[in-house]
This record gives sequence, C-alpha cells and structure tokens, in this order.
Amino acid sequence: MYQLHFIHINDDAHTLTKSQQDTIHLFLGNWINPSAQKSISIHTGVDTSHNQYQILQVDTEHQRIKLTSEKAHQLMYILDYEDTNHIFVQTSVKNSYGTSRPIRYEKF
Repeated sequence: MYQLHFIHINDDAHTLTKSQQDTIHLFLGNWINPSAQKSISIHTGVDTSHNQYQILQVDTEHQRIKLTSEKAHQLMYILDYEDTNHIFVQTSVKNSYGTSRPIRYEKF
C-alpha cells in the first residue's frame, strides 16, 4: 500500500511572475516512487482539507521551488524538476543543517 501525500501550493498570481508560475506548473500532478511505496499529489490553490504550503522561493533558472507548511512552519520541502517524467523531493527543517536525501518520483 502506498503512502499518499497531498501538497496544495498557495500560488498567488498577483505576486508571481509568469516565469515563476510556469516553473510551479512543471510540478503539478501525481507522482509515485514504487521502491519507497510513496506517492505525492501536487496542486495549486487553497484547499483547507489538505496540506497547504506557502512558497518560500521559486528558482526559475534551476527549476526548483521551496515550500513551507502552513501548519508546521519549520518543515520545508525542496522540489527539483528533472524532466517531464521525474522530480526530486527533499525535506528539510528551517534553520537546520539536517536534510533528507532527495527522493525521486516519476509521473503517475
């Protein structure tokens, strides 16, 4: 059985450039890691019934976004875009040196 995690990115179109919005849209959809038996569903907009995340940084050059949980502000996710079928997700704690190793997900 796969562990499913939802990420809803609060993407305020009034504060983001078109390039930043395009970078965020690279990550949208459903992703799976069969060996770790994890899946992740990434969407934009406000959905209070699922995990809501604020954008900390959008790096358009490296196709990377950093997010923080609205409920657990110390928790940070770093999402890296590899190609149309793969992304990397890494968790970290703000103001800490400890991070998890990136987990590679494929498009589902």
